[in-house]
Amino acid sequence: MARAKRQAPTDRPGLTRPLLEFRALADFSFGQNNVAGEGRQAGIAGERYFTSLTPFANQAVLANPRQFKVVNTAARLPCLPRARWGDDAFRGKRVLFYLPTDALGENVAMLAFLHAFVAQRGAAAVGVFCAASSADIYRTSDLPEVYTLWIGRRDLKRWDTIVDLNQLEGRREIEFWPVDMEIGLLDAFGLAPSERYPSAARPIGKAKGALKIGVLPLATSPLRTLPPATIVALTQALGDFGEVHLCLNRLQHQGVLYASTVAGKLDAAVKVTPGFHSIAELLRAIDGFDYVVLADSGPAHMTKLFAVPGVAIYTSAPGGVLQGRFENLARWQVPFDGPHCRAPCGLAKVRQTADGRIGCMGSLGVPVEDLPSAGGGADPDAVARLMREPVPCVAEVAADPRPMVDFVIADLESRL
Repeated sequence: MARAKRQAPTDRPGLTRPLLEFRALADFSFGQNNVAGEGRQAGIAGERYFTSLTPFANQAVLANPRQFKVVNTAARLPCLPRARWGDDAFRGKRVLFYLPTDALGENVAMLAFLHAFVAQRGAAAVGVFCAASSADIYRTSDLPEVYTLWIGRRDLKRWDTIVDLNQLEGRREIEFWPVDMEIGLLDAFGLAPSERYPSAARPIGKAKGALKIGVLPLATSPLRTLPPATIVALTQALGDFGEVHLCLNRLQHQGVLYASTVAGKLDAAVKVTPGFHSIAELLRAIDGFDYVVLADSGPAHMTKLFAVPGVAIYTSAPGGVLQGRFENLARWQVPFDGPHCRAPCGLAKVRQTADGRIGCMGSLGVPVEDLPSAGGGADPDAVARLMREPVPCVAEVAADPRPMVDFVIADLESRL
């Protein structure tokens, strides 16, 4: 790899996370693997580009020295200081937002914020860059210009102001307690919520027996995924209300394990979707359901975009914080109270001890201050173990699914 050039000092504020700057030695084209075709980008020889996405940088740029030349491994573009986010200086300007994450739920919140920002601050245009897997979320709206994997130096010149959303204070403790990203951004910019995204659920408008019901039990972390046996019981109870769809994710190891675990245990009428080809396809499916039941997950946040009614099941995370002002989903929080933790504890991901044990405060038997560091990445064996031996609050749901199932059925009947 080429030696990185030192960046000239500047008195203008820079992005909090450095970018990889590279020059194309030939024309090129790439797309994010779980994003619809509209998210594919193309570049031309001789131009310079910036990315913060490690997988793209490693697998495309650094792996192809004949096609790309690294210019700077720590480029920092000038951005608007955090202290000036509340200024009324955006009217008529083109404002580009640097995204802090491609986590689906946080980007749903950021899209809702963008609509409020344009309507109330009068920006001429808004864009987002380094959207990665979240790009399809932004394309549910015609408002923002989306740069999926990189942005070019020539494109940057079209924008008057760059705002680095990594600077939002609430994100700093997100591993141990979630943040209501929409409200945090609205407060930071002095805005009211966008009227485009109402808080209340849309009416079901169909009779019992005619509904299309989606059940999405997987979360990004197996810590928060709902137990297969519990979901089997839930789908059986929902069968009287209409067509039940169990939606999984074949790109997740836990999704593959889930499919094999429930095979042969579901009612024959339950339709199983092994996975979606893109986030856009998942979004269309969620919008097409009359009612949904979900784990604490990205899809639960996606329902906010369409006001889909349903129930979200929360284990370690506090549902009130995650759903914010949105009331389209009723919340059921597992009633777990153990010697080392109580739900919701706020933990986002499983942890791993030096001797390889995985879990949370309850399963590892330690207080939160002694919790070990997060694991070093996806571990198929660890995922399989968590499926067999879930953390205590999830095990509580597996041991007795009736309270959760009864809550869902009562909520659904109340909406008909």
